[in-house]
Amino acid sequence: MALVDLQKISKQYEVQKILDEISFTVKEGERVAVVGKNGCGKSTLLKIVSGELEADDGMRTVLNGISIEMLAQVPKFQEGITVRKAVEDQLTDLKAAKKRYDQLSDAINRDPNNRAFLQELTEVSTYIDFHNGWSLDDRVERVLEEFALKEYEHRAVDTLSGGEQRRVALAGLLLKRPDLLLLDEPTNHLDVYMVKFLEEMLLRENFTLLFISHDRYFIDRLATRTVEVEDGSIKSFKGGYNDYLQAKQKLLQDLEKQHDNLLRALRSEMEW
Repeated sequence: MALVDLQKISKQYEVQKILDEISFTVKEGERVAVVGKNGCGKSTLLKIVSGELEADDGMRTVLNGISIEMLAQVPKFQEGITVRKAVEDQLTDLKAAKKRYDQLSDAINRDPNNRAFLQELTEVSTYIDFHNGWSLDDRVERVLEEFALKEYEHRAVDTLSGGEQRRVALAGLLLKRPDLLLLDEPTNHLDVYMVKFLEEMLLRENFTLLFISHDRYFIDRLATRTVEVEDGSIKSFKGGYNDYLQAKQKLLQDLEKQHDNLLRALRSEMEW
């Protein structure tokens, strides 16, 4: 099932065309890595997928009702808000769903044959299951510990370093678990243990993910597909970074072979 579909998308900054009539789809359950040289348009692609940036031309279609969240390079927080509150504020919808679940459970105990209550209870339960929201307090504690934020939990976020603020924002997004999560260089400011925890959480909870990374090992462990942005166009390769390198090498070899065949044909034609 396609969550976001881009058709013939173009984007230009002044005289430079960044994306030139590209088509791109993210399907549920995919983990798509975006690679390419600096300035090639990787972040532009993510911002168009998220809806933060409008394309100059083309069509963006989003599955009705889905949530899309993006980790900003420079997160913004309410002035004076503490680390713990900044993380917990991402969970207001889940907390409301759990409260509604308890209300519906009590109502069904009083009226077990109420079909409307039973139907809504099923829907709320499915929502909580999808977002792994049954033990929120335990999950908050775990993510604060794993991202080395526990010691700062009562400090104002705006007193932390830029890297620590990014970890606060990432922690909140992981707990919120949107339908599509967009990450731009998520392993920056993370040590090896934090990266391992991030990988395990993304895989265990089966996030649908679109991410930019220069960490080839992170890409290999996570990506189900790798997309290269180059010269305004995109190419899609199945698998992680090593798969991408092998497929790209074969593509270049095929192009070289086609070029050699064309040169031989031209020489033959000229001799004739």
